[in-house]
Amino acid sequence: MLDACRDTTLIILMVAAAASLALGIKTEGIKEGWYDGGSIALAVIIVIVVTAISDYKQSLQFQNLNEEKQNIHLEVVRGGRRIEISIFDIVVGDVIPLKIGDHVPADGVLISGHSLSIDESSMTGESKIVHKDHKNPFLMSGCKVADGYGTMLATSVGIHTEWGLLMASISEDNDEETPLRVRLNGVATFIGIVGLVVAVSVLVILLVRGINVNSSSNGFFTGHTEDDEGRIEVIAGKTSVGDAVDGAIKIFTAAFLFYPSN
Repeated sequence: MLDACRDTTLIILMVAAAASLALGIKTEGIKEGWYDGGSIALAVIIVIVVTAISDYKQSLQFQNLNEEKQNIHLEVVRGGRRIEISIFDIVVGDVIPLKIGDHVPADGVLISGHSLSIDESSMTGESKIVHKDHKNPFLMSGCKVADGYGTMLATSVGIHTEWGLLMASISEDNDEETPLRVRLNGVATFIGIVGLVVAVSVLVILLVRGINVNSSSNGFFTGHTEDDEGRIEVIAGKTSVGDAVDGAIKIFTAAFLFYPSN
Protein backbone atom coordinates (compact mmCIF):
# COMPACT_ATOMS: atom_id res chain seq x y z
CA MET A 1 0.00 0.00 0.00
CA LEU A 2 2.80 2.38 0.90
CA ASP A 3 4.67 1.67 -2.35
CA ALA A 4 1.48 2.27 -4.34
CA CYS A 5 0.94 5.62 -2.59
CA ARG A 6 4.39 6.82 -3.63
CA ASP A 7 3.32 7.24 -7.25
CA THR A 8 3.74 10.88 -8.30
CA THR A 9 0.45 10.98 -10.18
CA LEU A 10 -1.51 9.66 -7.22
CA ILE A 11 0.10 12.22 -4.92
CA ILE A 12 -0.93 15.02 -7.31
CA LEU A 13 -4.45 13.57 -7.55
CA MET A 14 -4.66 13.39 -3.76
CA VAL A 15 -3.80 17.07 -3.53
CA ALA A 16 -6.27 17.85 -6.32
CA ALA A 17 -8.97 15.79 -4.56
CA ALA A 18 -8.41 17.62 -1.28
CA ALA A 19 -8.50 21.02 -3.01
CA SER A 20 -11.57 20.12 -5.06
CA LEU A 21 -13.34 18.71 -2.00
CA ALA A 22 -12.65 21.80 0.09
CA LEU A 23 -13.64 24.11 -2.77
CA GLY A 24 -16.79 22.19 -3.60
CA ILE A 25 -18.02 22.10 0.01
CA LYS A 26 -17.27 25.80 0.38
CA THR A 27 -19.10 26.89 -2.77
CA GLU A 28 -21.91 24.33 -3.10
CA GLY A 29 -22.35 22.95 0.39
CA ILE A 30 -21.56 19.53 1.74
CA LYS A 31 -24.55 17.80 0.08
CA GLU A 32 -23.43 18.49 -3.49
CA GLY A 33 -19.97 19.96 -3.12
CA TRP A 34 -18.22 16.70 -2.35
CA TYR A 35 -19.02 15.06 -5.72
CA ASP A 36 -15.93 16.10 -7.72
CA GLY A 37 -13.39 15.78 -4.92
CA GLY A 38 -14.97 12.61 -3.59
CA SER A 39 -14.94 11.03 -7.05
CA ILE A 40 -11.24 11.76 -7.48
CA ALA A 41 -10.46 10.46 -3.98
CA LEU A 42 -12.46 7.28 -4.60
CA ALA A 43 -10.64 6.70 -7.88
CA VAL A 44 -7.27 7.17 -6.13
CA ILE A 45 -8.25 4.72 -3.38
CA ILE A 46 -9.36 2.13 -5.94
CA VAL A 47 -6.09 2.48 -7.88
CA ILE A 48 -4.02 2.16 -4.69
CA VAL A 49 -5.91 -0.92 -3.48
CA VAL A 50 -5.87 -2.67 -6.87
CA THR A 51 -2.18 -1.90 -7.41
CA ALA A 52 -1.23 -3.08 -3.92
CA ILE A 53 -3.20 -6.33 -4.23
CA SER A 54 -1.81 -7.03 -7.69
CA ASP A 55 1.79 -6.39 -6.61
CA TYR A 56 1.32 -8.51 -3.50
CA LYS A 57 -0.08 -11.47 -5.46
CA GLN A 58 2.71 -11.23 -8.03
CA SER A 59 5.28 -11.12 -5.24
CA LEU A 60 3.82 -14.26 -3.64
CA GLN A 61 3.68 -16.08 -6.99
CA PHE A 62 7.28 -15.18 -7.75
CA GLN A 63 8.39 -16.24 -4.27
CA ASN A 64 6.58 -19.58 -4.51
CA LEU A 65 7.92 -20.18 -8.01
CA ASN A 66 11.44 -19.36 -6.92
CA GLU A 67 11.21 -21.65 -3.90
CA GLU A 68 9.80 -24.47 -6.01
CA LYS A 69 12.56 -24.02 -8.56
CA GLN A 70 15.25 -24.19 -5.88
CA ASN A 71 13.64 -27.05 -3.95
CA ILE A 72 15.71 -29.86 -5.46
CA HIS A 73 15.39 -33.36 -4.03
CA LEU A 74 18.47 -35.56 -3.76
CA GLU A 75 19.72 -38.66 -2.02
CA VAL A 76 22.12 -38.55 0.91
CA VAL A 77 23.61 -41.12 3.25
CA ARG A 78 22.63 -40.30 6.82
CA GLY A 79 23.00 -42.63 9.77
CA GLY A 80 24.17 -45.39 7.46
CA ARG A 81 20.98 -45.25 5.39
CA ARG A 82 20.35 -43.74 1.96
CA ILE A 83 17.36 -41.36 2.10
CA GLU A 84 15.82 -38.76 -0.21
CA ILE A 85 15.59 -35.22 1.19
CA SER A 86 15.14 -31.64 0.03
CA ILE A 87 18.27 -29.62 -0.68
CA PHE A 88 17.12 -27.27 2.11
CA ASP A 89 17.30 -30.15 4.64
CA ILE A 90 20.97 -31.01 4.16
CA VAL A 91 22.95 -30.85 7.39
CA VAL A 92 26.63 -30.94 8.22
CA GLY A 93 27.81 -34.54 8.23
CA ASP A 94 25.60 -35.79 5.40
CA VAL A 95 27.35 -37.94 2.82
CA ILE A 96 26.23 -36.87 -0.65
CA PRO A 97 26.76 -38.86 -3.88
CA LEU A 98 27.66 -36.78 -6.93
CA LYS A 99 27.43 -37.61 -10.63
CA ILE A 100 27.67 -35.79 -13.97
CA GLY A 101 25.23 -32.89 -14.20
CA ASP A 102 24.66 -32.53 -10.45
CA HIS A 103 25.18 -29.24 -8.66
CA VAL A 104 27.18 -29.41 -5.47
CA PRO A 105 24.51 -28.74 -2.79
CA ALA A 106 26.85 -27.74 0.05
CA ASP A 107 30.46 -27.02 0.84
CA GLY A 108 32.37 -30.18 1.64
CA VAL A 109 35.32 -32.47 1.07
CA LEU A 110 35.68 -35.34 -1.33
CA ILE A 111 35.60 -38.74 0.34
CA SER A 112 35.97 -40.94 -2.72
CA GLY A 113 35.48 -40.64 -6.45
CA HIS A 114 36.65 -41.44 -9.93
CA SER A 115 37.72 -38.81 -12.47
CA LEU A 116 35.61 -36.21 -10.68
CA SER A 117 35.85 -32.83 -12.41
CA ILE A 118 34.03 -29.70 -11.24
CA ASP A 119 33.04 -26.58 -13.17
CA GLU A 120 33.75 -23.78 -10.68
CA SER A 121 33.03 -20.91 -13.08
CA SER A 122 29.96 -19.85 -11.06
CA MET A 123 32.23 -19.14 -8.08
CA THR A 124 35.60 -18.21 -9.55
CA GLY A 125 34.56 -16.84 -12.93
CA GLU A 126 37.11 -19.10 -14.64
CA SER A 127 35.83 -21.55 -17.23
CA LYS A 128 38.62 -24.06 -16.54
CA ILE A 129 37.41 -27.45 -15.28
CA VAL A 130 39.05 -28.42 -11.96
CA HIS A 131 39.91 -32.04 -11.23
CA LYS A 132 39.17 -33.18 -7.67
CA ASP A 133 41.13 -35.85 -5.78
CA HIS A 134 42.72 -36.38 -2.36
CA LYS A 135 45.22 -33.59 -3.14
CA ASN A 136 42.47 -31.10 -3.99
CA PRO A 137 39.37 -32.40 -2.17
CA PHE A 138 37.48 -29.21 -1.36
CA LEU A 139 34.10 -28.70 -3.06
CA MET A 140 32.08 -25.47 -3.13
CA SER A 141 28.32 -25.17 -3.16
CA GLY A 142 26.76 -24.11 -6.47
CA CYS A 143 29.47 -25.64 -8.68
CA LYS A 144 28.53 -28.25 -11.28
CA VAL A 145 29.91 -31.74 -11.78
CA ALA A 146 31.39 -31.77 -15.28
CA ASP A 147 32.72 -35.33 -15.36
CA GLY A 148 33.10 -38.46 -13.27
CA TYR A 149 31.40 -39.29 -10.01
CA GLY A 150 32.19 -39.20 -6.31
CA THR A 151 30.99 -38.90 -2.74
CA MET A 152 31.37 -35.83 -0.55
CA LEU A 153 30.99 -35.01 3.13
CA ALA A 154 29.03 -31.82 3.80
CA THR A 155 30.95 -29.40 6.03
CA SER A 156 28.96 -26.16 5.55
CA VAL A 157 25.35 -25.61 4.51
CA GLY A 158 23.01 -22.72 3.72
CA ILE A 159 24.24 -19.20 4.37
CA HIS A 160 27.51 -20.52 5.79
CA THR A 161 28.68 -21.87 2.41
CA GLU A 162 30.84 -19.86 0.02
CA TRP A 163 27.82 -19.54 -2.29
CA GLY A 164 25.62 -18.34 0.60
CA LEU A 165 28.15 -15.72 1.65
CA LEU A 166 28.43 -14.55 -1.97
CA MET A 167 24.64 -14.23 -2.31
CA ALA A 168 24.48 -12.35 1.00
CA SER A 169 27.09 -9.85 -0.17
CA ILE A 170 25.25 -9.38 -3.47
CA SER A 171 21.93 -8.80 -1.69
CA GLU A 172 23.57 -6.11 0.44
CA ASP A 173 24.63 -4.27 -2.73
CA ASN A 174 21.26 -4.55 -4.48
CA ASP A 175 21.00 -0.76 -4.79
CA GLU A 176 22.89 -1.02 -8.06
CA GLU A 177 20.42 -0.90 -10.92
CA THR A 178 20.53 -3.30 -13.85
CA PRO A 179 20.83 -1.91 -17.41
CA LEU A 180 17.20 -2.87 -18.09
CA ARG A 181 15.99 -1.04 -14.99
CA VAL A 182 18.05 2.01 -15.96
CA ARG A 183 16.39 2.05 -19.40
CA LEU A 184 12.90 1.57 -17.96
CA ASN A 185 13.50 4.34 -15.43
CA GLY A 186 14.72 6.56 -18.26
CA VAL A 187 11.55 5.91 -20.26
CA ALA A 188 9.37 6.52 -17.20
CA THR A 189 11.22 9.75 -16.46
CA PHE A 190 10.82 10.91 -20.08
CA ILE A 191 7.08 10.16 -20.00
CA GLY A 192 6.78 11.99 -16.70
CA ILE A 193 8.60 15.05 -18.07
CA VAL A 194 6.42 15.11 -21.18
CA GLY A 195 3.30 14.78 -19.05
CA LEU A 196 4.47 17.54 -16.73
CA VAL A 197 5.17 19.86 -19.69
CA VAL A 198 1.70 19.15 -21.10
CA ALA A 199 0.05 19.74 -17.71
CA VAL A 200 1.92 23.01 -17.15
CA SER A 201 1.12 24.13 -20.70
CA VAL A 202 -2.58 23.40 -20.20
CA LEU A 203 -2.47 25.24 -16.87
CA VAL A 204 -0.83 28.30 -18.43
CA ILE A 205 -3.27 28.29 -21.37
CA LEU A 206 -6.27 28.01 -19.05
CA LEU A 207 -5.02 30.84 -16.85
CA VAL A 208 -3.82 33.17 -19.62
CA ARG A 209 -6.61 32.62 -22.14
CA GLY A 210 -9.15 31.94 -19.43
CA ILE A 211 -10.77 28.85 -20.98
CA ASN A 212 -12.89 27.75 -18.04
CA VAL A 213 -13.56 24.07 -17.50
CA ASN A 214 -17.29 24.69 -17.11
CA SER A 215 -17.78 27.16 -19.95
CA SER A 216 -16.84 27.69 -23.57
CA SER A 217 -16.16 31.39 -22.97
CA ASN A 218 -12.64 32.73 -22.51
CA GLY A 219 -10.82 35.34 -20.47
CA PHE A 220 -10.85 34.08 -16.89
CA PHE A 221 -8.78 36.95 -15.52
CA THR A 222 -9.91 39.43 -18.19
CA GLY A 223 -13.61 39.39 -17.38
CA HIS A 224 -14.87 37.23 -20.25
CA THR A 225 -15.34 33.85 -18.58
CA GLU A 226 -18.89 32.97 -17.61
CA ASP A 227 -20.10 30.31 -15.20
CA ASP A 228 -22.86 27.80 -15.91
CA GLU A 229 -25.51 30.43 -15.27
CA GLY A 230 -23.99 32.99 -17.66
CA ARG A 231 -22.49 35.24 -14.99
CA ILE A 232 -19.05 36.78 -15.35
CA GLU A 233 -16.72 34.88 -13.03
CA VAL A 234 -13.97 37.45 -12.51
CA ILE A 235 -14.60 41.19 -12.61
CA ALA A 236 -11.59 43.37 -11.88
CA GLY A 237 -12.04 45.28 -8.64
CA LYS A 238 -15.33 43.54 -7.76
CA THR A 239 -14.65 39.80 -7.58
CA SER A 240 -13.17 38.78 -4.25
CA VAL A 241 -9.73 37.24 -4.09
CA GLY A 242 -11.23 34.10 -2.58
CA ASP A 243 -13.57 33.54 -5.54
CA ALA A 244 -10.76 34.12 -8.02
CA VAL A 245 -8.55 31.66 -6.15
CA ASP A 246 -11.37 29.10 -6.11
CA GLY A 247 -11.65 29.34 -9.88
CA ALA A 248 -7.89 29.06 -10.25
CA ILE A 249 -7.91 25.90 -8.11
CA LYS A 250 -10.52 24.37 -10.44
CA ILE A 251 -8.28 25.15 -13.40
CA PHE A 252 -5.25 23.71 -11.59
CA THR A 253 -7.14 20.50 -10.82
CA ALA A 254 -8.30 20.10 -14.40
CA ALA A 255 -4.85 20.84 -15.86
CA PHE A 256 -2.91 18.31 -13.81
CA LEU A 257 -5.30 15.51 -14.65
CA PHE A 258 -3.28 15.46 -17.90
CA TYR A 259 -0.22 14.33 -15.93
CA PRO A 260 0.33 10.61 -16.75
CA SER A 261 1.13 7.81 -14.31
CA ASN A 262 4.68 6.43 -14.27
